[in-house]
Amino acid sequence: MSTFLLTAKMNIPLNSGMRIEKGQVFEVNLPFGHLPFDSIDSKSRVTKILELQGFDVCGHESILSGGFFDFKKL
Repeated sequence: MSTFLLTAKMNIPLNSGMRIEKGQVFEVNLPFGHLPFDSIDSKSRVTKILELQGFDVCGHESILSGGFFDFKKL
């Protein structure tokens, strides 16, 4: 598994008044050879990590891209 740190590039508004703050960091483990937003499986893993931290991205799947997050491989 490869570990990535995802950092929000901007404040991202979500459902029920929640939002991901600019600079907020999330750690994601993905199979070797994959990047955080390069496949449906990778995006699903990122979504699950966000949900485990209390963020509902349902209806906001478009945020799952390099436009909203920087990512760095550890």
